[in-house]
Amino acid sequence: MNRVLFLFGLCLALPSLAQTELDRYIQLFSLGPLPEAPKKNEALYRLGIQLFHDKKLSGKNNVSCSSCHAMKSYSTDGLPLGLGEGATGLGHQRMQDQGDILPRSTPALFNLGLPGVTSLFWDGRVGIDFYLGGWKTPEESINGKSPLRKDLAGTFDSTLALQSVFPISNPQEMLGRDSMLSHIEAWDEVMERLLKGDEKGKYKKLFSAAFPGVRKFNIAHVGNALAEYQRHDFLANNTLWDQYLRGKKDALSAPMKRGAQVFLTKASCVNCHTSEHLTTFAFFNIGTPQIGVDDKGRAESTGVKDYMYQFRVPPIRNVALTAPYMHSGAFTTLWEVIEHYNDPISSLKKFQWNSKHPNYRETLIHNKTNDQERISRLASNLRRNLNLTDDEKKDLFCFLYFGLTDQKYQKDLITEGHEFCSTSVRP
Repeated sequence: MNRVLFLFGLCLALPSLAQTELDRYIQLFSLGPLPEAPKKNEALYRLGIQLFHDKKLSGKNNVSCSSCHAMKSYSTDGLPLGLGEGATGLGHQRMQDQGDILPRSTPALFNLGLPGVTSLFWDGRVGIDFYLGGWKTPEESINGKSPLRKDLAGTFDSTLALQSVFPISNPQEMLGRDSMLSHIEAWDEVMERLLKGDEKGKYKKLFSAAFPGVRKFNIAHVGNALAEYQRHDFLANNTLWDQYLRGKKDALSAPMKRGAQVFLTKASCVNCHTSEHLTTFAFFNIGTPQIGVDDKGRAESTGVKDYMYQFRVPPIRNVALTAPYMHSGAFTTLWEVIEHYNDPISSLKKFQWNSKHPNYRETLIHNKTNDQERISRLASNLRRNLNLTDDEKKDLFCFLYFGLTDQKYQKDLITEGHEFCSTSVRP
């Protein structure tokens, strides 16, 4: 009897076959957890949080970064397509009012301040120029190895800092739709509003504390502060997946482990969603249905026709919280995303869209104009038919929905109807 109990206990102690297989694929793809955030610069963070919520960054003093990237909406707005200057409200409550419907959905901000982020925006128009060196942005004076505005280019400390200042100079987003100012002119006006219009000296004190010894502040200092705030308040490096990768093998339930294996094998998600960030930050055309204008993707910002309909592969931690999905916000649930990848051509052809949305005064159309060209230009590494079984889809959902959600947000997930994920084992 004791021998039987011993053998039973030994079996319980041994890893399951599914776990052993999962660990083998993790090693094969060299996957690891996200790193810890760098030590917080308290003075820079205090400046960043003030700027992130301040409408003075906008040309008409009517929109802040937090209007679209609201904490209550998990760093996004929860809308298919973003709403620009002239819209009202925060996050999910943002209403079009007098604003424009923007061409693309509002990206989430999780983990963008960590090392390894090489490009930002859906079309990657801001990032590191690996060919010529230096920065790559829509503002030529800060680009390349020998930028004309070295005072700006040399001050930005990250791609996130660089990205943070471009919505400020975008007429549709924050600057004001009737403005004709250049990026540099718009940024100079922001600095004047913040510092010269600062009657009580609040910002002068915050900037001086954040950048001791600096005598003249510019928009790059604003970007660095905004990035420091986002780096810490939108950190999500403690998902169940990260816990598993750090050695806590019971962090994932059995369905989540099976789903992770589907993610890494049959579903081919790892072709694009790999490395620590679960993205390569590369660009692909995956046949996403187009809502609104016929968005040519990266081809619009580069002028390169071969990049037609390509969009940046986003990181996917906290993906359960940041619907709707894709650059056009076409899919409202993770189930729809899984079904799309299972058969992208059929998904695009059969896509149905409800054109009425309570947050918009205009009708959002499903633009089918160039769907055939989208199909002809699908990424070569996009599998056309995954043939996932219903059980495989459920397991993949469990991994994406629960396994990739940060521990601090697990309480916000809807568990009803997801009993097949064995959510009771979650920490």
